[in-house]
Amino acid sequence: MMIVAASRFAPLPGCALPAEGSVTFPMGFRGAGVHAGLKRSRRDVGILVSELPAVSAAFFTRNGAAAAPVRLTRDEGATGALQAVVVNSGNANACTGPQGDADARTMRDLAAELLALPAPQVAVSSTGVIGLPLPMDVIEKGIGKAAAKLADDGGEDFAAAIRTTDRSEKQGALSVAVKGGEVRLGFAAKGAGMISPNMATTLCFVTCDAAVSAADWYAMTAAAVGASFNRITVDGQESTNDMVLALANGASGIRLADSDLERLAEALQAGLLAMALAVVGDGEGATTTVHLRVDGALDDGEAERVARAVAGSPLVKTAVYGRDANWGRIVQSAGMALSPNGCGPLSCDVAFDGVALLRDGVPLALSEAQEAALAEALAAAELDLSVDLHRGAASSHVYFSDLTHDYVRINAGART
Repeated sequence: MMIVAASRFAPLPGCALPAEGSVTFPMGFRGAGVHAGLKRSRRDVGILVSELPAVSAAFFTRNGAAAAPVRLTRDEGATGALQAVVVNSGNANACTGPQGDADARTMRDLAAELLALPAPQVAVSSTGVIGLPLPMDVIEKGIGKAAAKLADDGGEDFAAAIRTTDRSEKQGALSVAVKGGEVRLGFAAKGAGMISPNMATTLCFVTCDAAVSAADWYAMTAAAVGASFNRITVDGQESTNDMVLALANGASGIRLADSDLERLAEALQAGLLAMALAVVGDGEGATTTVHLRVDGALDDGEAERVARAVAGSPLVKTAVYGRDANWGRIVQSAGMALSPNGCGPLSCDVAFDGVALLRDGVPLALSEAQEAALAEALAAAELDLSVDLHRGAASSHVYFSDLTHDYVRINAGART
């Protein structure tokens, strides 16, 4: 099982310890994941439910072609008081017209009936191929099977049921020390391709057994999503089905306030960042996760544009794959994001894992030791890349993956 904070880019705060478990590690949650038949042999339908009423925070794709389950949950769901979610993988139920809307509603209503919950308190989520109708006979049987298998140790099965082209699992748990004892967080996510954030990305489900207000839970989750999932990109493609859903049910009996809320917020952000980085590291065919920091921009908008331009450049991404410290591609990408009006020569700095290659626009000669350090950095699974524009005081950062032959192979046959 994945341990939260496996990345050096996502260190845990002192109040949090990784734990064995997933979304049913917190008290009062049950989960299940079953093989219904949407995929050949793997689990493809899952249910996650809180045994107690919960407060929830939900974030959805802003893609104009948002899928039927996203629109149903976003527009009709009790997004601040959700208590369960039903998920299928293998079929996105996106761009499927009125029938897709009806099918999403059927999924929700059937799960709500089996869980004895009001329909608006059940979220619906789907992921997979776009444009194909759901085989509802398969889905309905799968929902019934999952509801019958719900268990307080079913989190791992639920996490398996949401994955599609993922090569690795994305789940974990944290124990958070607070004044009253211990509260718990659980995480399950999926994603490898069609990754570029805008409010949320991929699918991610979070559980917590602390007692918090709906307003506090929403605020800390929104901040954590902004610092994690909204800071990653694999291929610049925003999915039609993106959803982050976080539930807190108070089953621990510990009500948080003041400094304890801050501790939980820090742990939540670290956990979501670990999930987001796992998505980048598992980018279809990816071999390297890059943390890019841009400093010295004129304003926040410029810093963000430059970071996104560099992180989204196929030339930069393929150079990283080839272990080539090609700073020329980085400068070219950064320059694309700058206004040509009044912009003279770009006298920037570029460094890989602290090894400076360019300073004030002038290439630097490297010593033998620096060349060795650079080669070691480029060969690692995680790489730091820094760019200083020397134009102002604003900064931004983003995490991205390299681009490999396997990305083309996987996506050339996505429908088959």
